[in-house]
Amino acid sequence: MIGELRQFVSTVVSAGGPGRAAEALHAIMHAQQQLFQIPPEKITNLTLDEQLDTLSRGERPTGAVEKVIAHATILGEAARIYEGTDRLALARSSRQLALAALLTAAARWPEQRALVAPSIAAQRDGIDDETPAPVRELLSVYDQSA
Repeated sequence: MIGELRQFVSTVVSAGGPGRAAEALHAIMHAQQQLFQIPPEKITNLTLDEQLDTLSRGERPTGAVEKVIAHATILGEAARIYEGTDRLALARSSRQLALAALLTAAARWPEQRALVAPSIAAQRDGIDDETPAPVRELLSVYDQSA
């Protein structure tokens, strides 16, 4: 699912066009729905902790972290689409939520740190002065626990 989504987003980003971007965002929503097993409009109303609770329900720690990584990956793909359509604030928000989800997963399941670490490393490049304090705090706690 994630590989196909990435390929589709790459095609949309390179080919451009608002219609294609809308189609790609629809695919993003569909991927989130498959991952969460709830309607997309309900996902957006969940807090980050509730999102992770939903993803981890009935999962062992490894499975829970893998789902969080998939969620973060989907958010990263959404950010690429938003950037391609000059919706930079939405792109930034998507990336920040992705990083916050990964960092929260690392805190919840510290024994899975090695599994989530590569995804965190890939996302942390976007940290700057505009990154909200809670995300920077999560990153600080993550770095101190190394």
